[in-house]
Amino acid sequence: MTQNELIDGLEADLRRLLTHARAHVAPRTSHDLQHRPAPERWNTAESLAHLNAFWADYLPAIERAIHKGKARKWTPNGPVRYTARGKRALRRVDPAQPKAFKTAKRYNFFQKSIEPDPLKSFIIGAEKLQRLLLAARAVDLNKTTVPKAHAWVGQYSLGNLLEWLVKHAQKHLGAFG
Repeated sequence: MTQNELIDGLEADLRRLLTHARAHVAPRTSHDLQHRPAPERWNTAESLAHLNAFWADYLPAIERAIHKGKARKWTPNGPVRYTARGKRALRRVDPAQPKAFKTAKRYNFFQKSIEPDPLKSFIIGAEKLQRLLLAARAVDLNKTTVPKAHAWVGQYSLGNLLEWLVKHAQKHLGAFG
């Protein structure tokens, strides 16, 4: 798959996700967002806070990586390559993957207090991600890397991380049809 094909697909997926959030999640009351589908499952508000925390960590880093890629004149070149870390991360957020994975404490909002309007923050983050996808068309998604959040070592290729962020949001919001 070429880099432009990946970004086209991610833009379409993100548009559908935003439409879903605005049409099916936004009309719900605060009480509805707190409804837990099962005692051990996250509710919609917790899932949104979880996604917002990831976006707060990665969207600024993605923006810096894109600027760095543009400054180094890393133009799109060839198909998207998947690193071992990228493949593993994408397998974990595959919506067809029924297994729930343990999340790091800083991203786990199960039965914790969350911001007053997580949906508004989610929509703002999704719109920022749309702008970053547009900007990412100008750089090589394989060469441009983003450091792993809260880790001393490790990085994701920009293409792998962008795909992961969109698929991760699909997996969490898809559960709240």
